[in-house]
Amino acid sequence: MLRVQDCQCLEVSLCEVAYIDTSGLAVLVDVLKSARQLGKKLELSGLQERPRYLLEATGLLRFFVEAGSPCDE
Repeated sequence: MLRVQDCQCLEVSLCEVAYIDTSGLAVLVDVLKSARQLGKKLELSGLQERPRYLLEATGLLRFFVEAGSPCDE
């Protein structure tokens, strides 16, 4: 998806993700690195308490942009 020329921003909805482990973090970091290399933007939306805590505890949250939550829609 990031390689599609019209795609300038990829939003990853985590609305239904109540738990994430280190493998999930690794995937998010890899996608973020790919997006940045391609000059694209990656946004996380619907970040719940436990995944947010893990991102904060590892110091990774500061590297991600949080979009408004589409979970209410």
